Amino acid sequence: MSSSFRYNLLRSVKPYTPFTPQLTKSMLRVLIQVSVHYIESKKSSSEVLSLALNKLTNGGHKIPPNFCELFTMVFLTMQIFLRYPKGVVKHHELRKCLMDDLNLTEEYVEDICKVLLNHRDVLSKNFSDTKMDRVKMSKLQWRINISLSLNTVQIDKPTIVLHFKLQNKEYRTLELPLSMFQQVRYNIALLLNELQSLQSRLALK
Repeated sequence: MSSSFRYNLLRSVKPYTPFTPQLTKSMLRVLIQVSVHYIESKKSSSEVLSLALNKLTNGGHKIPPNFCELFTMVFLTMQIFLRYPKGVVKHHELRKCLMDDLNLTEEYVEDICKVLLNHRDVLSKNFSDTKMDRVKMSKLQWRINISLSLNTVQIDKPTIVLHFKLQNKEYRTLELPLSMFQQVRYNIALLLNELQSLQSRLALK
């Protein structure tokens, strides 16, 4: 197995493992279904999340406090796996990473592996096609929201607001607490560093 698979899994998915106690078997299956739907369609993540919430609500399931984090964990796991050529990540190695590194139970691991391994060819093709077809961002604007307390001069929980203009002329707005924005900055810095390392290796060939 490529060591980069486990590295990417640990770096991107491991931070969400504290929320796994909120996961149930029925919820996991819904999250797998909507993750596959997101991979196979051009729908936005917000539409897919709404679909998942409706499925859980209609099924009489309680929505956990960290539902979005659980969806992200399942989707990122599938996404990272599909980025690797078929055969690079073996069945037993995938299971070991999911159980040992992500602390998922054997029952949950079996559900995820069944989808990824049995439907690998179709998922890989759809993932590649929709990744190319998704609407790209053409412009980004940002601002800082600050609220001041009347009794003190202390700034009360500033947030970062990002405005995205897409190539299809639609707009998206995202508001992040400062802690989450710092996490985004950190992940972007890691990505840029990896891109720079890749470009350096290609230049040496």
